Amino acid sequence: MPITFQTMGILLMGGVLGPKWGLSASTGYILLGLAGVPVFQGGNGGWDYSLGVTGGYLIGFLLSSFIVGILVNKGLNGSKSIWAYIIGTLTVYIPALIWLSVFDFSWPEEGMLLSQGVYPFLIGDMIKAIIASLFTVGLTYSSFKNYLYKK
Repeated sequence: MPITFQTMGILLMGGVLGPKWGLSASTGYILLGLAGVPVFQGGNGGWDYSLGVTGGYLIGFLLSSFIVGILVNKGLNGSKSIWAYIIGTLTVYIPALIWLSVFDFSWPEEGMLLSQGVYPFLIGDMIKAIIASLFTVGLTYSSFKNYLYKK
């Protein structure tokens, strides 16, 4: 599983758009991929790709965008938003690890789950969480709303 910027995009959907619209946007992204539109890593899409080893991460994307949106709305915004993004990043791993352990029987031995499903991505994902939090220090749904509905 290669490293991509999908996670950062999902985090930003929740952090900028809030829980409802962030979840809607990430659901739309996942549905496009399931329909075969090549939006996933490496220009992939479709059910076959989604039901492989990446399926749990895709489920985690939905949870993550929603949770980040809630946390940012509840006060983890501005300079504190980094914590919302770190929690959101870690949220992606929960369904991913469950998916890998239950649905994918290709792991060669016990103990490989974290070394194959989390550790290779953790540093990069934390860097992406930091970058996402920097993007949203002044950029939130409320700023879009104020701009769009300005009279």
